[in-house]
Amino acid sequence: MRQLYLNQAALSARATTVIRDADNQSRYLLVGKWGLRSDVLTVYLIDGSLEAEVRQESLGLLPRFRLVYHRQTVGRVSKTLGVIREVLFVRGLNWVIMGNLNSGKFRIYHGRDLIATISRVTDSGATVVLAVDQPNHEGLVICLAAILDRWAKRQQHSLQLIKRRGWNPGMASEPLPFTPHQTHVKKES
Repeated sequence: MRQLYLNQAALSARATTVIRDADNQSRYLLVGKWGLRSDVLTVYLIDGSLEAEVRQESLGLLPRFRLVYHRQTVGRVSKTLGVIREVLFVRGLNWVIMGNLNSGKFRIYHGRDLIATISRVTDSGATVVLAVDQPNHEGLVICLAAILDRWAKRQQHSLQLIKRRGWNPGMASEPLPFTPHQTHVKKES
């Protein structure tokens, strides 16, 4: 598996970053922006030819993205509501992404075959390493890493807002001062 490195800070609302290999050679260029419907992040080979892109198809709580490889739509990925939030499916490619948005560590599988891993290298999380099985998967994995990073940043931002408003996740484990059925029971005299 070849390892690629990218700067996580460059995966912001407006991205322009160079993706390098283990020998510090420039391999890809990631260009584009997020935030609006039909925004695009594009992955170019270092010689300027188009490799892959991710198009934002919808906004909101469950945004959807379309993956394009060599100008052909190959898959779609979206966030899902439910119990299993640590598993995402890339429809069309039949890839499964398993990992954790908080830690930034992910594994991408096709059946039992490991396609790629995504993880933060440093404690500060400033560098993301992608280990990819085949060169023709690299552009798509870069796109998926950008999507996952975006979702992780939005989740962290939401948690910070909740904490600022005074909600404490530990409060959910404290007992209520009354039981819910007591409020509806009439006392007989």
